[in-house]
Amino acid sequence: MSLLGWPLFVLSIALAVAAPVGCALLWGRVRGAVAWPSRLALILVCQVTAILLAGVGLNDHFQFFASWSDLTGQNGADAPIQQQNGGSQPLARGLSKRLRNDFRPDRNDDALSATLVGARSGIRSKVWVWLPPQYRRHPQQRFPVVELFPGFPGTPITWFHTMQGPKKLQEAMKKGAAQPYILVAPTMTVVPGHDTECTNAPGGPKVATWLAEDVRRIVTENFRALPERDAWGTMGYSTGGYCAAKLTAQYPHLFRAGVSLSGYFTASTPALTKVPGASIPALLQARRPAVDLLLTASKQDPGTTTAVNTMVQAARPPSIVYTYVVPRGGHNTGVWTAMLPKCFQWLTTKLTHAA
Repeated sequence: MSLLGWPLFVLSIALAVAAPVGCALLWGRVRGAVAWPSRLALILVCQVTAILLAGVGLNDHFQFFASWSDLTGQNGADAPIQQQNGGSQPLARGLSKRLRNDFRPDRNDDALSATLVGARSGIRSKVWVWLPPQYRRHPQQRFPVVELFPGFPGTPITWFHTMQGPKKLQEAMKKGAAQPYILVAPTMTVVPGHDTECTNAPGGPKVATWLAEDVRRIVTENFRALPERDAWGTMGYSTGGYCAAKLTAQYPHLFRAGVSLSGYFTASTPALTKVPGASIPALLQARRPAVDLLLTASKQDPGTTTAVNTMVQAARPPSIVYTYVVPRGGHNTGVWTAMLPKCFQWLTTKLTHAA
Protein backbone atom coordinates (compact mmCIF):
# COMPACT_ATOMS: atom_id res chain seq x y z
CA MET A 1 0.00 0.00 0.00
CA SER A 2 1.39 3.36 -1.03
CA LEU A 3 2.22 5.97 1.60
CA LEU A 4 0.38 8.53 -0.55
CA GLY A 5 -3.18 8.24 -1.84
CA TRP A 6 -6.65 7.43 -0.57
CA PRO A 7 -6.27 3.70 0.44
CA LEU A 8 -4.00 4.41 3.42
CA PHE A 9 -5.99 7.53 4.32
CA VAL A 10 -9.27 5.58 4.38
CA LEU A 11 -7.65 2.83 6.47
CA SER A 12 -6.39 5.47 8.92
CA ILE A 13 -9.90 6.90 9.25
CA ALA A 14 -11.32 3.43 9.91
CA LEU A 15 -8.74 2.75 12.62
CA ALA A 16 -9.29 6.16 14.23
CA VAL A 17 -13.04 5.47 14.42
CA ALA A 18 -12.73 1.83 15.50
CA ALA A 19 -10.31 2.54 18.35
CA PRO A 20 -12.64 4.69 20.54
CA VAL A 21 -15.60 2.43 19.74
CA GLY A 22 -13.58 -0.58 20.88
CA CYS A 23 -12.41 1.34 23.93
CA ALA A 24 -16.01 2.09 24.95
CA LEU A 25 -17.07 -1.54 24.48
CA LEU A 26 -14.13 -3.03 26.40
CA TRP A 27 -13.79 -0.42 29.16
CA GLY A 28 -16.23 -2.03 31.58
CA ARG A 29 -15.26 -5.59 30.75
CA VAL A 30 -11.70 -5.48 32.05
CA ARG A 31 -11.55 -6.09 35.80
CA GLY A 32 -9.18 -7.02 38.55
CA ALA A 33 -5.47 -6.27 38.74
CA VAL A 34 -5.18 -5.73 34.97
CA ALA A 35 -8.08 -3.28 34.77
CA TRP A 36 -6.17 0.00 34.89
CA PRO A 37 -3.16 -1.14 32.78
CA SER A 38 -5.62 -2.46 30.19
CA ARG A 39 -7.62 0.77 30.19
CA LEU A 40 -4.44 2.81 29.81
CA ALA A 41 -3.54 0.63 26.84
CA LEU A 42 -6.97 1.27 25.29
CA ILE A 43 -6.49 5.02 25.71
CA LEU A 44 -3.03 4.75 24.18
CA VAL A 45 -4.43 2.93 21.14
CA CYS A 46 -6.98 5.72 20.66
CA GLN A 47 -4.24 8.33 20.84
CA VAL A 48 -1.98 6.46 18.42
CA THR A 49 -4.73 5.99 15.81
CA ALA A 50 -5.70 9.67 16.07
CA ILE A 51 -2.08 10.75 15.59
CA LEU A 52 -1.73 8.28 12.72
CA LEU A 53 -4.75 9.78 10.97
CA ALA A 54 -3.41 13.30 11.39
CA GLY A 55 0.03 12.27 10.15
CA VAL A 56 -1.27 10.42 7.11
CA GLY A 57 -3.60 13.28 6.22
CA LEU A 58 -0.88 15.91 6.51
CA ASN A 59 1.60 13.81 4.56
CA ASP A 60 -0.95 13.16 1.84
CA HIS A 61 -1.59 16.89 1.52
CA PHE A 62 1.95 18.24 1.83
CA GLN A 63 3.82 15.12 0.63
CA PHE A 64 6.61 15.32 3.18
CA PHE A 65 7.44 11.64 2.55
CA ALA A 66 6.86 10.01 -0.82
CA SER A 67 7.35 6.35 0.14
CA TRP A 68 7.71 3.97 3.09
CA SER A 69 11.46 3.80 2.62
CA ASP A 70 11.57 7.60 2.64
CA LEU A 71 9.62 7.61 5.92
CA THR A 72 11.96 5.11 7.61
CA GLY A 73 15.08 6.90 6.44
CA GLN A 74 16.10 4.09 4.09
CA ASN A 75 16.06 6.40 1.10
CA GLY A 76 19.47 5.84 -0.37
CA ALA A 77 21.14 8.69 1.51
CA ASP A 78 24.30 6.59 1.89
CA ALA A 79 24.41 5.59 -1.78
CA PRO A 80 27.26 7.05 -3.84
CA ILE A 81 26.58 9.58 -6.54
CA GLN A 82 27.46 7.95 -9.81
CA GLN A 83 26.71 8.21 -13.49
CA GLN A 84 24.17 5.70 -14.77
CA ASN A 85 24.36 3.78 -18.06
CA GLY A 86 26.49 6.26 -19.97
CA GLY A 87 24.05 7.55 -22.60
CA SER A 88 25.60 5.91 -25.65
CA GLN A 89 24.96 7.08 -29.22
CA PRO A 90 23.02 3.93 -30.25
CA LEU A 91 20.48 4.79 -27.54
CA ALA A 92 20.00 8.22 -29.08
CA ARG A 93 19.45 6.80 -32.55
CA GLY A 94 16.77 4.44 -31.29
CA LEU A 95 15.06 6.96 -29.05
CA SER A 96 11.96 7.77 -31.14
CA LYS A 97 10.85 4.21 -31.69
CA ARG A 98 11.62 3.06 -28.18
CA LEU A 99 9.90 5.88 -26.31
CA ARG A 100 6.73 6.34 -28.33
CA ASN A 101 3.52 5.44 -26.46
CA ASP A 102 5.36 4.74 -23.20
CA PHE A 103 3.31 7.38 -21.38
CA ARG A 104 0.29 6.09 -19.48
CA PRO A 105 -2.32 7.76 -17.23
CA ASP A 106 -1.03 8.11 -13.69
CA ARG A 107 -3.48 6.61 -11.22
CA ASN A 108 -3.04 9.36 -8.64
CA ASP A 109 -3.83 12.33 -10.89
CA ASP A 110 -4.92 13.29 -14.39
CA ALA A 111 -1.36 13.46 -15.72
CA LEU A 112 0.51 10.95 -17.85
CA SER A 113 3.76 9.38 -16.66
CA ALA A 114 6.55 7.15 -17.87
CA THR A 115 9.93 5.96 -16.60
CA LEU A 116 12.46 6.56 -19.35
CA VAL A 117 16.18 6.72 -20.07
CA GLY A 118 17.77 9.97 -21.19
CA ALA A 119 19.82 9.56 -24.37
CA ARG A 120 22.42 12.18 -23.44
CA SER A 121 22.65 11.72 -19.68
CA GLY A 122 21.99 7.99 -19.36
CA ILE A 123 19.72 8.76 -16.40
CA ARG A 124 16.70 6.52 -16.00
CA SER A 125 13.89 8.28 -14.17
CA LYS A 126 10.22 9.23 -14.23
CA VAL A 127 8.53 12.11 -16.04
CA TRP A 128 4.96 13.38 -15.52
CA VAL A 129 3.14 15.30 -18.27
CA TRP A 130 -0.15 17.21 -18.01
CA LEU A 131 -1.96 18.14 -21.21
CA PRO A 132 -4.33 21.13 -21.38
CA PRO A 133 -7.92 20.52 -22.56
CA GLN A 134 -7.09 22.33 -25.81
CA TYR A 135 -4.60 19.60 -26.65
CA ARG A 136 -7.43 17.15 -27.36
CA ARG A 137 -9.80 19.72 -28.84
CA HIS A 138 -7.27 20.90 -31.44
CA PRO A 139 -5.37 17.84 -32.68
CA GLN A 140 -3.40 19.85 -35.24
CA GLN A 141 -1.99 22.37 -32.78
CA ARG A 142 1.40 22.28 -31.08
CA PHE A 143 1.83 23.80 -27.63
CA PRO A 144 4.44 25.63 -25.55
CA VAL A 145 5.93 23.82 -22.56
CA VAL A 146 6.70 24.72 -18.94
CA GLU A 147 9.02 22.42 -16.99
CA LEU A 148 8.15 22.30 -13.28
CA PHE A 149 10.60 21.60 -10.46
CA PRO A 150 9.76 20.83 -6.79
CA GLY A 151 11.78 21.64 -3.70
CA PHE A 152 14.14 19.23 -1.97
CA PRO A 153 13.23 16.81 -0.58
CA GLY A 154 10.12 16.65 -2.68
CA THR A 155 8.41 14.87 -5.53
CA PRO A 156 7.42 16.25 -8.95
CA ILE A 157 3.76 15.26 -8.54
CA THR A 158 3.45 17.87 -5.79
CA TRP A 159 2.95 20.25 -8.71
CA PHE A 160 -0.26 18.41 -9.66
CA HIS A 161 -1.64 18.12 -6.11
CA THR A 162 -0.62 20.53 -3.35
CA MET A 163 0.72 23.18 -5.73
CA GLN A 164 -2.39 22.91 -7.95
CA GLY A 165 -0.40 23.75 -11.07
CA PRO A 166 -2.98 22.59 -13.66
CA LYS A 167 -5.89 24.08 -11.69
CA LYS A 168 -4.26 27.50 -11.36
CA LEU A 169 -3.28 27.48 -15.02
CA GLN A 170 -6.84 26.68 -16.10
CA GLU A 171 -8.23 29.42 -13.86
CA ALA A 172 -5.88 31.91 -15.53
CA MET A 173 -6.84 30.59 -18.97
CA LYS A 174 -10.56 31.07 -18.27
CA LYS A 175 -9.86 34.72 -17.43
CA GLY A 176 -7.91 35.15 -20.64
CA ALA A 177 -4.74 35.87 -18.67
CA ALA A 178 -2.75 32.79 -19.71
CA GLN A 179 -2.39 30.52 -22.69
CA PRO A 180 -2.49 26.70 -22.56
CA TYR A 181 0.77 24.94 -21.76
CA ILE A 182 1.97 21.38 -21.65
CA LEU A 183 3.17 21.05 -18.04
CA VAL A 184 6.12 18.71 -17.55
CA ALA A 185 7.34 17.61 -14.11
CA PRO A 186 10.51 15.51 -14.42
CA THR A 187 12.30 13.80 -11.56
CA MET A 188 15.25 15.95 -10.50
CA THR A 189 16.35 13.93 -7.44
CA VAL A 190 17.67 11.09 -9.57
CA VAL A 191 19.73 9.63 -6.69
CA PRO A 192 17.37 9.28 -3.67
CA GLY A 193 18.51 11.33 -0.71
CA HIS A 194 21.04 13.38 -2.66
CA ASP A 195 20.32 16.97 -3.65
CA THR A 196 22.11 17.35 -6.98
CA GLU A 197 20.66 20.85 -7.45
CA CYS A 198 19.96 20.16 -11.13
CA THR A 199 23.70 20.10 -11.85
CA ASN A 200 26.05 17.88 -13.83
CA ALA A 201 28.04 16.76 -10.79
CA PRO A 202 31.72 15.92 -11.42
CA GLY A 203 31.90 12.14 -11.60
CA GLY A 204 28.18 11.94 -10.90
CA PRO A 205 24.89 11.97 -12.77
CA LYS A 206 24.37 14.57 -15.48
CA VAL A 207 21.19 16.00 -13.99
CA ALA A 208 21.31 19.31 -15.89
CA THR A 209 21.66 17.40 -19.17
CA TRP A 210 18.75 15.15 -18.19
CA LEU A 211 16.44 18.07 -17.35
CA ALA A 212 17.41 20.47 -20.11
CA GLU A 213 18.14 18.17 -23.06
CA ASP A 214 16.77 14.68 -22.47
CA VAL A 215 13.39 15.70 -21.03
CA ARG A 216 12.99 18.16 -23.87
CA ARG A 217 13.59 15.45 -26.46
CA ILE A 218 11.31 13.00 -24.66
CA VAL A 219 8.46 15.52 -24.63
CA THR A 220 8.83 16.68 -28.23
CA GLU A 221 8.97 13.08 -29.48
CA ASN A 222 5.91 11.94 -27.55
CA PHE A 223 3.68 15.02 -27.59
CA ARG A 224 2.79 17.92 -29.86
CA ALA A 225 5.19 20.30 -28.17
CA LEU A 226 6.69 23.30 -29.92
CA PRO A 227 10.43 22.64 -30.22
CA GLU A 228 11.89 26.16 -30.40
CA ARG A 229 13.45 27.78 -27.35
CA ASP A 230 10.94 30.63 -27.36
CA ALA A 231 8.22 28.08 -26.54
CA TRP A 232 9.94 26.61 -23.47
CA GLY A 233 9.95 27.98 -19.94
CA THR A 234 10.74 26.77 -16.43
CA MET A 235 9.14 27.20 -13.02
CA GLY A 236 10.11 25.89 -9.59
CA TYR A 237 9.79 26.56 -5.88
CA SER A 238 12.55 26.65 -3.24
CA THR A 239 15.32 24.38 -4.55
CA GLY A 240 13.22 24.01 -7.69
CA GLY A 241 13.35 27.80 -7.98
CA TYR A 242 17.13 27.60 -8.06
CA CYS A 243 16.85 24.92 -10.75
CA ALA A 244 14.44 26.97 -12.85
CA ALA A 245 16.64 30.06 -12.83
CA LYS A 246 19.87 28.10 -13.26
CA LEU A 247 18.75 25.95 -16.19
CA THR A 248 17.21 28.94 -17.97
CA ALA A 249 20.40 30.98 -17.61
CA GLN A 250 22.68 28.03 -18.34
CA TYR A 251 20.78 26.85 -21.44
CA PRO A 252 19.49 30.04 -23.09
CA HIS A 253 19.37 28.24 -26.45
CA LEU A 254 16.78 25.85 -24.96
CA PHE A 255 14.72 28.05 -22.60
CA ARG A 256 13.31 31.54 -23.11
CA ALA A 257 12.07 32.38 -19.59
CA GLY A 258 12.06 31.04 -16.04
CA VAL A 259 10.13 31.60 -12.82
CA SER A 260 11.76 31.11 -9.42
CA LEU A 261 9.30 30.91 -6.51
CA SER A 262 11.20 31.80 -3.31
CA GLY A 263 14.34 30.24 -4.71
CA TYR A 264 17.98 30.77 -3.84
CA PHE A 265 20.63 31.46 -6.46
CA THR A 266 23.92 29.92 -5.34
CA ALA A 267 24.44 26.18 -4.90
CA SER A 268 24.06 25.10 -1.27
CA THR A 269 25.68 21.67 -1.58
CA PRO A 270 29.42 22.03 -0.76
CA ALA A 271 30.51 19.59 -3.47
CA LEU A 272 28.71 21.63 -6.12
CA THR A 273 29.68 25.20 -5.18
CA LYS A 274 32.70 25.18 -7.53
CA VAL A 275 30.91 23.66 -10.49
CA PRO A 276 30.58 26.14 -13.40
CA GLY A 277 27.17 27.79 -13.27
CA ALA A 278 26.61 27.03 -9.56
CA SER A 279 26.33 30.76 -8.86
CA ILE A 280 23.56 32.22 -11.00
CA PRO A 281 24.55 35.88 -10.34
CA ALA A 282 28.06 35.06 -11.57
CA LEU A 283 26.57 33.25 -14.56
CA LEU A 284 24.48 36.29 -15.47
CA GLN A 285 27.47 38.60 -15.21
CA ALA A 286 29.77 36.37 -17.24
CA ARG A 287 27.46 35.21 -20.03
CA ARG A 288 24.61 37.74 -20.10
CA PRO A 289 22.16 35.17 -21.54
CA ALA A 290 19.19 36.52 -23.52
CA VAL A 291 16.54 35.28 -21.10
CA ASP A 292 13.87 36.73 -18.82
CA LEU A 293 13.63 35.66 -15.19
CA LEU A 294 10.73 36.28 -12.80
CA LEU A 295 11.94 36.05 -9.20
CA THR A 296 9.39 35.91 -6.38
CA ALA A 297 9.90 36.44 -2.68
CA SER A 298 8.08 37.26 0.56
CA LYS A 299 9.06 39.96 3.03
CA GLN A 300 8.30 37.52 5.85
CA ASP A 301 10.76 35.08 4.27
CA PRO A 302 13.73 37.49 4.37
CA GLY A 303 16.30 35.15 2.84
CA THR A 304 14.34 35.20 -0.41
CA THR A 305 14.27 38.99 -0.68
CA THR A 306 18.03 39.16 -0.10
CA ALA A 307 18.60 36.57 -2.80
CA VAL A 308 16.38 38.43 -5.27
CA ASN A 309 18.24 41.69 -4.63
CA THR A 310 21.53 39.95 -5.42
CA MET A 311 20.15 38.74 -8.74
CA VAL A 312 18.82 42.18 -9.63
CA GLN A 313 22.26 43.72 -9.04
CA ALA A 314 23.96 41.04 -11.13
CA ALA A 315 21.71 41.07 -14.20
CA ARG A 316 22.71 43.04 -17.29
CA PRO A 317 20.93 43.21 -20.68
CA PRO A 318 20.02 41.19 -22.60
CA SER A 319 19.27 39.32 -19.35
CA ILE A 320 16.16 40.85 -17.79
CA VAL A 321 15.04 40.19 -14.21
CA TYR A 322 11.49 40.80 -12.98
CA THR A 323 10.57 40.68 -9.29
CA TYR A 324 7.34 39.70 -7.56
CA VAL A 325 7.61 40.33 -3.80
CA VAL A 326 4.58 39.76 -1.55
CA PRO A 327 4.28 41.40 1.89
CA ARG A 328 3.24 38.33 3.86
CA GLY A 329 3.83 34.60 3.93
CA GLY A 330 6.51 32.10 4.83
CA HIS A 331 8.38 29.48 2.85
CA ASN A 332 5.49 27.20 1.98
CA THR A 333 3.23 25.94 -0.78
CA GLY A 334 0.33 28.18 0.27
CA VAL A 335 2.35 31.26 -0.66
CA TRP A 336 3.58 29.80 -3.94
CA THR A 337 0.19 28.50 -5.03
CA ALA A 338 -1.26 31.98 -4.60
CA MET A 339 1.49 33.35 -6.86
CA LEU A 340 0.84 30.94 -9.74
CA PRO A 341 -1.86 32.87 -11.66
CA LYS A 342 0.39 35.93 -12.04
CA CYS A 343 3.35 33.72 -12.88
CA PHE A 344 1.48 31.92 -15.66
CA GLN A 345 0.26 35.28 -16.91
CA TRP A 346 3.84 36.57 -16.98
CA LEU A 347 5.06 33.50 -18.88
CA THR A 348 2.33 34.07 -21.45
CA THR A 349 3.88 37.45 -22.28
CA LYS A 350 7.27 35.80 -22.85
CA LEU A 351 6.65 32.47 -24.58
CA THR A 352 5.42 31.59 -28.06
CA HIS A 353 1.71 30.76 -28.22
CA ALA A 354 0.19 27.50 -29.45
CA ALA A 355 0.31 27.13 -33.22
